[in-house]
Amino acid sequence: QALMDGQPVEGQRVLVFAASGGVGHVAVQLAKILGLYTVAVAGPKNTVKGHDVLGLAEAWVKEQLGTDEVVDYTSADVVDVFAAPDKHFDIIVDCLDNTPERLTKVMSLLKPNGHYSYILNRDTDFDKLKQWLDAHKEGKGPSARSTSVTPNGSQLQHLFELWQAGKLKMEVQQVFPLAEVADAHRQVETWHTRGKIVLAIPQ
Repeated sequence: QALMDGQPVEGQRVLVFAASGGVGHVAVQLAKILGLYTVAVAGPKNTVKGHDVLGLAEAWVKEQLGTDEVVDYTSADVVDVFAAPDKHFDIIVDCLDNTPERLTKVMSLLKPNGHYSYILNRDTDFDKLKQWLDAHKEGKGPSARSTSVTPNGSQLQHLFELWQAGKLKMEVQQVFPLAEVADAHRQVETWHTRGKIVLAIPQ
């Protein structure tokens, strides 16, 4: 839903933050299915340091999810990498913190008619977001929208069909019994989960 809020068109450029996470790894794959040029920002987990090869985490995002480019956020600033106007994006899907400084930098990567889809997270700067929204209403900048999951049977069916056809991978890092829900939350709060965390409900 975060991706579709941007009304993607084949050939557009999309940037996905936290691309190896539960939301991000699906967004990357859907973007490629829709024919978008996709850039994924991922962490260095399992990266092979000191070798002139792609790190393992990067290889997973690139080779398994199919993204066109990967940025390791610990070794490069995505704002610097894509500072040139011809490298800016039509859509940004963001699952990270929206502090004032970071939000300003991220929004600078959007094309004037681009769209910013964000998941509400800790430290979200609502005042700054409101400024962007008000400016867009006046025709002065990109659009922005908070994404809260809305039940949608047809979308779920579409995702299921893509998964069934082998076009969409669902990565599950760990399955927790329902009684260990607190441990599941603690794992998610590390901000280093690859794919989904699943709660198993007793029959």
